[in-house]
Amino acid sequence: MIQTAVQIALWVLAFSIALSFYRLAKGPTVPDRVVAADNIATNLTGLFALFAIQTGEKLFIIAVVALTILSFVATAVYAKFLERGKIIE
Repeated sequence: MIQTAVQIALWVLAFSIALSFYRLAKGPTVPDRVVAADNIATNLTGLFALFAIQTGEKLFIIAVVALTILSFVATAVYAKFLERGKIIE
């Protein structure tokens, strides 16, 4: 039962990533593209977590933590850039 739910969730996340890639490529503005990239990172986090559940491999959990930290920092840096115009003062 859990394996079926994991398989369905994997397909849903893969479809969501595909839609986000479309928005990343066709986004009318730069902020739209940044939100799409952040959405891709969030969905990849879920994808890795589901792979960890499916395979029982603990290495995927480390990848989830690393990707989450990297995604948060990238979003914070871009928000600072939009607010002030430069990243490092």
